[in-house]
Amino acid sequence: MKVRHLPPALASVLALVMMSFGTSALAAEDPAPQPAAGHIATSWIIWVKDGQSRQFEDAIKAYAAWRKNAGESFKWSIYEPVVGSDLNHYVIRSGMHQWKDFDANAAWSSQKQAGAEFDKQVGPFVKRVEHYFSEDDAEHSHWIDSKDYKYFGVSHYQFKPGTRATVKGVMDKVQKAVVGAKWPFSYSISEVIGGSGGTNIVSPMKSYAEMADPEPSLMDILTKSLGSKEKAMAAMNSFSTAIEDHSYTVYAYRADLSTP
Repeated sequence: MKVRHLPPALASVLALVMMSFGTSALAAEDPAPQPAAGHIATSWIIWVKDGQSRQFEDAIKAYAAWRKNAGESFKWSIYEPVVGSDLNHYVIRSGMHQWKDFDANAAWSSQKQAGAEFDKQVGPFVKRVEHYFSEDDAEHSHWIDSKDYKYFGVSHYQFKPGTRATVKGVMDKVQKAVVGAKWPFSYSISEVIGGSGGTNIVSPMKSYAEMADPEPSLMDILTKSLGSKEKAMAAMNSFSTAIEDHSYTVYAYRADLSTP
């Protein structure tokens, strides 16, 4: 598999989904205290009934506005796959939370009967739903913030039993290389909580043109960091042999459906 900025061994993944919407603003001169950002994301994957994507989109847009107007504090982002074998689903995600935030959101949802409202507005067009949490791996991620990202390359990895130390060892080497080289390309790594679990690596893009191989490549900077191409190849090969299964999809960010 080939991902924009990561070689075949280190591609991308997204752990996404839904259940809250909202945003905060900072005053330039006298900023109000902001809650500490967390490292947990919640994601809902929703499959739509055949032939009802347009109705679903109209409904989820209205529901997002309802949640915001009802005072929800979460902000939700919605993504739609543009490549792959399963294009009939949406990922609804809210990130940068602490675990306690979900208790507060659950209380809000119960008070406002948000679940019943979802069933009424969106439920008629829904075929299937899955829900996951994910925990950011800030130690090995290399995320560069931008409001211009439109696409996200996502690979989901399942690793063979007993290979976690090997995988983390390679990630340590890659992290040292990208930081040392001040590599200008972004990716994030997270661990999926729920289902069969797995590791997610996400590579954002501002356009399809950014799917092209970067210069310098990750292999180039890893070679420089480790001292030889042979050592860099050995590291990538050890990562590859640890993989039991993986999938790859490119998602488009749907700002028109996300929290207003």
